[in-house]
Amino acid sequence: MKKNLFALFLILLSTVAFSQEYKAKIGKSACECFKKVKAENPDPKTLETKLGFCIINAAEPYAKQLKNDYNLDILRDDSSETGNLIAALILKECPDLFMEMMENEKKDDTSEKSSERSVSGTVTRIEKDGFVAFHIVGEDGNLTKLYWVTPVQSGLDLPKVYPTLLNQKVTARYYRNEIFDAELNAYRNLNIISALKKD
Repeated sequence: MKKNLFALFLILLSTVAFSQEYKAKIGKSACECFKKVKAENPDPKTLETKLGFCIINAAEPYAKQLKNDYNLDILRDDSSETGNLIAALILKECPDLFMEMMENEKKDDTSEKSSERSVSGTVTRIEKDGFVAFHIVGEDGNLTKLYWVTPVQSGLDLPKVYPTLLNQKVTARYYRNEIFDAELNAYRNLNIISALKKD
């Protein structure tokens, strides 16, 4: 009986050790990838995309263990739980690099928010070609074309009611960002709408 209990204890101990080992491997692999990507000094948008690939590539070989231990499907699940777990593993393995990345992200968010503009006017046209685009003529007579690309802060249920905004007065906040245009095979600057309210 004692032998059986001792054997069971050793099995459990080795399972826990293996469990801890694979998480450390995910963290180390992601950190090594982060360092390599950072050394290449790509532009911030490319860097963010490449860091996402670092995380996926580091975790993918251990998808089965992550599913068993945390019920996370990294290949299909895009939840914050998955991101939080991987972030915790990375933070443990390379805290300095991780904190530097977080600081850079905060700076990018701040600069993006500070560059937001606003327009008040009448929606004179609504395009539905790939993305929804609102044509808003301001009180000064200038036309501003705003693209609906990301979630928009609004008290309206926009997916349902946006067609009814034609000829309505609205106030919108937006920022400029580069979007890749497949037809032009190049990046172009667009006004991306971030908030909209009906006046």
